[in-house]
Amino acid sequence: MANTLAWDSPYINHTAYILDHLEDLGLEQNEILVLLLIEFYNAQNIVVSDELISQKLKMSEEEVEEVFTSLSDKGFLSIMFKNGEVYFDISGVMGANGNGGKVSRSLIEEFEMEFKRALSTYEMSRIIELGDMYGEKRVLLALDDASVREARSVNYVETILVDWQNKNFTDEDLEEGKR
Repeated sequence: MANTLAWDSPYINHTAYILDHLEDLGLEQNEILVLLLIEFYNAQNIVVSDELISQKLKMSEEEVEEVFTSLSDKGFLSIMFKNGEVYFDISGVMGANGNGGKVSRSLIEEFEMEFKRALSTYEMSRIIELGDMYGEKRVLLALDDASVREARSVNYVETILVDWQNKNFTDEDLEEGKR
């Protein structure tokens, strides 16, 4: 019967579920606190940000970003762009994470690996927007170009994408090396 439960069902108390399954989740204390705060803010329709959580938990923003990355790596957190805002989806806690956010999370992971650091909430939202506007494949090609030039910034990647759009390049053109 537990397999038929859905995280977004109105009868699921998310906080109670998290607390009841703490030993199964294998989370560190700071991860638990961040997860519970995300759930609280989502339930109150408060936009989650690293600054807000940093302030509440008296942690540095860098530490909060590391926790976001860790929760994402464990499959508990997807960060996506929804209704014009960054949305922190923790449905992965129940193993009910849908397709929403998977592409964006992989894009974010690619940027983090290339930049060799955790991304800010603002950078994540910009990357998600770029993925929605230009497609994941094109954004990754632009990230590769920016990396070759050692210009590792989201703004530079966006500049490349706008330039390609102005030149009417297709993905095939770009894969063939046209610039």
